[in-house]
Amino acid sequence: MKITNLPAMGLCCIILCAFGPAKANTTMDTLSNKQKVLSFYKLIVGQRKAELIPEFVLENYRQHNPKAPQGRAGITGMINYLKTLPLPPEGAKSPIIRTIQEGNMVVTHLDIQFMGKRMVVIDLFELENGMLAGHWDAIQEVPDQTGLTITASNGTAEIDTTASAENSKQIVNAFYQAILDKKMPAELLKVDYTEHDPAVTATGKALDEYLLTDHNRDIKIHRVIAEGDFVVVQSQFKRGGKGFVFYQIFRVEGGKIAEHWSVEQAVPEGVEVGDMF
Repeated sequence: MKITNLPAMGLCCIILCAFGPAKANTTMDTLSNKQKVLSFYKLIVGQRKAELIPEFVLENYRQHNPKAPQGRAGITGMINYLKTLPLPPEGAKSPIIRTIQEGNMVVTHLDIQFMGKRMVVIDLFELENGMLAGHWDAIQEVPDQTGLTITASNGTAEIDTTASAENSKQIVNAFYQAILDKKMPAELLKVDYTEHDPAVTATGKALDEYLLTDHNRDIKIHRVIAEGDFVVVQSQFKRGGKGFVFYQIFRVEGGKIAEHWSVEQAVPEGVEVGDMF
């Protein structure tokens, strides 16, 4: 998918609204990193309060896309652009489906509608001393899934905070190590696991077989982030000589992978894959 006429922070920012789940608060030191990111979405992106940007964003804020406007000035430019667009309708449903935090890293998973198209988005923010310091993302258009029981973004959203994040991460790491070793880690997938990736479900294959046989992906993992029973993998791969950024969300249950979502996006022309990370 090629997006040429929108600020590069992420398409999700165009229609984020002043949604209820985020606890808006400008007393930054009283909020968790997750709450800070949600408040940033609500107050600055949703409500266009550009005057609050210095409370949330570092001066040298980095967009991990060389073609994106950099720094706090880049965010300010984006918000000024948003001010030229209509505000979302009051009471509109939040596009943020799930939010996952480990330390200074916060991941959001979004489902948005834009210009008649449906997009799934994963945003990854890095915070330093409670301020937004960096951002990565991937945006993918998905087919119409009206009426389907399982879609690209639905399913479990609440994190089981009693689950061990380290154990969840170990299971996903073991799954990926098997994939990298070109082995079939079927024992790490629940027999009745739920697959949300339309590209995988269209093949009729389970995730392990899909990753091993469909594209012969040369996968490189950059980050693994976990909270409770949820694990996010940030990686890259190549298909037909083209580089892609690839984000996956796993939910672990009973020592196995129980649910899976993903978002992939081609690296923009003229950009090296490594520069996206």
